[in-house]
Amino acid sequence: MEHPHRFFFWSKVFIIIFFINIKTIKSQDFGSDIMSSYVWRGTQFGGGAHIQPWMELNFGSFTGGFWGSFPTTNNGGGNELDLYLSYSFKNYETKEKFLEFTLTNYSFPLENGTYKPGEGLFETNYFEVSGLVKLGPVNLMLGYFTKIKSLYIETSFSTGPIEFGFGYGYDSKTPFYVNGESGLCSLSVNGSKEIKFTDDFSLPVLSSFVYNPQSEAAFLVFGMSF
Repeated sequence: MEHPHRFFFWSKVFIIIFFINIKTIKSQDFGSDIMSSYVWRGTQFGGGAHIQPWMELNFGSFTGGFWGSFPTTNNGGGNELDLYLSYSFKNYETKEKFLEFTLTNYSFPLENGTYKPGEGLFETNYFEVSGLVKLGPVNLMLGYFTKIKSLYIETSFSTGPIEFGFGYGYDSKTPFYVNGESGLCSLSVNGSKEIKFTDDFSLPVLSSFVYNPQSEAAFLVFGMSF
């Protein structure tokens, strides 16, 4: 069943964000990652390699954007298209972000870009409110899905070229992260470097080992950014 009120609400929100404020846009950027598999918060989505394009528009302390993940094989799942809006606080001297709040609208289109009835781009049940704070080398992120009432907390820190991450999920209404319970769902070790081809061109690459203690699943992911 369609939900016209919800559709018009989200339509107005994103029209205001991306079009009424178009005169205040200061910069734009876009690119894409190619990942050997799509692993998010300790769970794999779809199968095979994924192409993950993104586009951002910056207007002052606000950043609005689009992010997607699309499998290179037709396996009947793993398609994702998200819209988000962030507000960040920066250090006055270094201009680096130390606090950021984000609203994300997750959606899952079919292979041809259409949606199942009641699951359109602005009808999704997966709306998340999140916050990120940076305390020196330590990052702390909290994300809460308002409809399914699931909480995710992740802390990460870097030691040299390696980053370690610990993700904790709490499901209060719908089985999502940890099958309706709570506990660690993502332990990760992440590394990144740049492969230099010329003085003017280098290719950023990354690799992650992710282990989910709840499902006893382990992943080793490789990716590159353009």
